[in-house]
Amino acid sequence: METRLFLKCLGQPSLFDASGEAIRFRTKKHFALLLYLSVDGRRSHRRDRLAEVLWPNASVADARHSLATALSILRPRIGGWALATTREHVTLNVSHISLDLDRLLARDVLGEETICPLDVGAFLDGFEVPDAPEFALWKDRQHARLLPSIKEALVLLIDRSRRTGDTLQIEQLADKMLAIDDLSEEAIRAKMEARAFAGDRLTALKIFEEWKTKLRNDLGAAPSALVEGMAVRLRRRGWERTTRIDIPTVPTDQWKNRQFVGRSNEYRALYEVWEATRKGTASQVLVLGDSGVGKTTLVERLTTAAGLEGAALSRVQCYDLEREIPYSTLGSLIRGLLDRPGVSGTPPESLAELSRTVPDVRRRFPSVAQAPESQGETSRIRLTEAFRDMLQAIAEEHPIILVLDDVHLADDASLAVLHLVMRRAKTHPILVILVARPGELQHSPHTGFLRDSTQGLRTTELEVPPLTEQESRDVLSALWRGSTITPSASVQRALIKFAAGFPMVLELLYHDWKAQGEQSLALSLDAMTADLGGSSAPPHVYRSSRAPSENPGSVHPQRPQSGGCARTQIERHHTLQRGRPRRRSGDGWDDRAYLAACTTGRG
Repeated sequence: METRLFLKCLGQPSLFDASGEAIRFRTKKHFALLLYLSVDGRRSHRRDRLAEVLWPNASVADARHSLATALSILRPRIGGWALATTREHVTLNVSHISLDLDRLLARDVLGEETICPLDVGAFLDGFEVPDAPEFALWKDRQHARLLPSIKEALVLLIDRSRRTGDTLQIEQLADKMLAIDDLSEEAIRAKMEARAFAGDRLTALKIFEEWKTKLRNDLGAAPSALVEGMAVRLRRRGWERTTRIDIPTVPTDQWKNRQFVGRSNEYRALYEVWEATRKGTASQVLVLGDSGVGKTTLVERLTTAAGLEGAALSRVQCYDLEREIPYSTLGSLIRGLLDRPGVSGTPPESLAELSRTVPDVRRRFPSVAQAPESQGETSRIRLTEAFRDMLQAIAEEHPIILVLDDVHLADDASLAVLHLVMRRAKTHPILVILVARPGELQHSPHTGFLRDSTQGLRTTELEVPPLTEQESRDVLSALWRGSTITPSASVQRALIKFAAGFPMVLELLYHDWKAQGEQSLALSLDAMTADLGGSSAPPHVYRSSRAPSENPGSVHPQRPQSGGCARTQIERHHTLQRGRPRRRSGDGWDDRAYLAACTTGRG
């Protein structure tokens, strides 16, 4: 049985054999003949018509001779069995050639595990045949016929990339779509998202304003509320004027020069929960992972995307020092919601009750009356009801996302209120994201209770594992992109080895290598593999024999940042991080994230 060829017609056209090797043509008209026969391959073509399409300026005899020559060129490339010719007709057996147009028309765009997504672009993009106006007209007719399917496919691919957080791919697809339809709102939205996640907020706003003006001048139309809202959220309320002052900004500058690598599956899971929340289903996600593995970055990426789509966000970082202060975490969540659209719809009596715990509420609403005094369980229940009323008022206008980072350090009173509120708000678009380290959950009974007793609430537990070796290489490549200093293969292996899949540690080690070179931590960690759990090792094992660096803030092997030996710092760090297990491997500690954190003074 003959093997099938693959003919790519979307984008720059190409022909590939079964092994993926490109089959090339010296003469563009010979390839144009194959394209013409393949796209219209379900019928026979008269020779004189083919000659007229591709050789209109030649005589009839010369044109037929050129056609015969072209057919003789095609046969060895596609197989003689694929062409059936007579004196008057030419027929191509399309069953021996796979076309990307077939997948396009069948809406098989996203592919599967073993099939790549369809590479979508304009029909025969950039392929022009000189002195063949009939071929150009045929190409334009085919493009017009396929245009709705092409645009639909690009929207599907953009949506898929949006779900995985691949903003580089989003921008490439947006550019393709804008080249086809420069007034496409989906393409402008995607382009703005991509620029925002590149930390280029001003370019995103410039693109929007130019498109908005063109849309008004050409069609007399206006942007949708979603895209207009994205532009408003990207402004900073200073010299960048906007008519909407009730919509808070969404910060994006933190993503500049930061590529999102290796978390597509976890991001997709989070984004799907957000989509369900946006449709009106209350949800809860518990994100688990060790320190430095990328939990916070993953969640912040999701909240930035959701914020651009209209979510009302409130995030709180929990600290051990505030653990014994009742309602400290809840107060931070409430303060984060005071500037959100819809908060003014909270009943006055609920605002008054909230102001008893959070004084900022009274500063935001100075005319609110004093709440009646209450104590004990009555006070907690009234506070819970007031917080629920605030969430419901905001949720009537926008979905809500509440993020508790290091939730195991939150105070128990706040967790009890949040648990009760979530049980009573199942039908409202509220998403609660709890971020924690697995080994710390046992030290927070209310966190475990919040995790296990949300019956009827959509609950997702998401574990963020360390990066694979290939993902670590991708992160490393993103770090040195645009730099004049590139680590050698041996340095890359050392950086990846001692980062152990923790992106934060990998970034620290890379920047230390740039600053210290051969004196860097990653190239010296082998000297620190002595058993830190024993007491027989002499002190010099844990000290550096090198002279101190002139840069006191740099990462340096075995050099304590605040006095004492590295062993003392590591032990102090473990004392502070109660309950977190240390992994042991061979003769030394294998927790590279702890080792790097301690030597940089993060303990």
